Amino acid sequence: MKRCFVALFVVAIASAALAQEEEGAGAAKGAQVNMTGKGYSAAYVIEPASKRVLFEENAHVPLPTASMAKMMTCIVAMEQIQSGQLKLDTPVTVSARSSKIGGSQIFAREGQVFPVQTLLAAIMIRSANDAAEMMAEKIGGSAEAFADLMNDKARQLNLKETTFYDPHGLPNSQDPKRIDVSSAHDLAVMGMELMKYPLMREYAKTPWMAFTNATYTSGLTNPNHMINPKSRDYYGDATGIKTGYSAPAGYCITASAKRGDLEIVAVVMGARAASGAESSFEIAARLFNDSFSHWRQLTPLKKGTVVGQVAVADGQTKTVAAVASADVKTLVQRGQESSVNVRFVPGNVTAPVRAGQQIGFIVVNQGAQQIGKVPAVAQTAVEKQPLWRKFWPF
Repeated sequence: MKRCFVALFVVAIASAALAQEEEGAGAAKGAQVNMTGKGYSAAYVIEPASKRVLFEENAHVPLPTASMAKMMTCIVAMEQIQSGQLKLDTPVTVSARSSKIGGSQIFAREGQVFPVQTLLAAIMIRSANDAAEMMAEKIGGSAEAFADLMNDKARQLNLKETTFYDPHGLPNSQDPKRIDVSSAHDLAVMGMELMKYPLMREYAKTPWMAFTNATYTSGLTNPNHMINPKSRDYYGDATGIKTGYSAPAGYCITASAKRGDLEIVAVVMGARAASGAESSFEIAARLFNDSFSHWRQLTPLKKGTVVGQVAVADGQTKTVAAVASADVKTLVQRGQESSVNVRFVPGNVTAPVRAGQQIGFIVVNQGAQQIGKVPAVAQTAVEKQPLWRKFWPF
């Protein structure tokens, strides 16, 4: 019994030490940490629907990503699944290389087999480096070839400050210059792209998931304190997305939060502490609070709203109601809601008119700036009046 206890204690200590390599505790000492003098190296806040930037500081400076690189690993994997080249139940065999990757992991052993979905959960929730390596080898044949796919996708997304060398973001002990880098702006774009996939959105907000294999039985614990109700850094509106830590990167997070109709993505890079006021979690929370207190999502026009009446030439009825064909949403600063106005521009309409036929358009302006334009459509059909009515209208 004593030997078992000692063995378990050693495994626990080793697990903590390994996790610390990528998501650990302690003070960050990277050269690029705290470049702003405010406890972080870069920050960026964006509203995904409008792409409006709410805050930015050093947002286009390429910096080490740490595990936030795994967002692109999952994006490439999800594209493979969407195209049918890969399935969630596709088996993946653990290679010798992936079993020795180190850092945060599921301690997969060479020869074990896992389905793709399990690896995705391990990557997103546990931030498992071995799972990321396995996924890369399955899709690309090697981690290096997979990194080329990651860079190809980065170019497709117009990420100009991003370069990948591996699928996990670990520092390269052989060549420190070959380290994944990205900017706060580019990471926000990656986060928004990743959250388009419902499965990724689900994993991004999962604090813990049951998981066991022959070597690891503790389940998948998410290092993102913001989504964990038991953490001191819990943020009730948080919905994800991905954390990262390494000595060169410091403590980082690509975070998302939703309050009411307003969802925001915030990136914090190079924070100095794992928890508390100087952590990436608390800094992101302050950015979220500031954004939610100053901005709101307004829907000045809702689909189906009657915006006016349009004259119908030669119709059995003289007019038809025009309705909005779609919602128009806009981000406005609180207190400036009155600057948003809706204007209906009717078209020239002759019967017959089909229900849903465009009969004009609706323009939504904020001050002098147009923020939306949608077709106005007929609420009901209007039949053409008989020819004799023109000569005998009684």
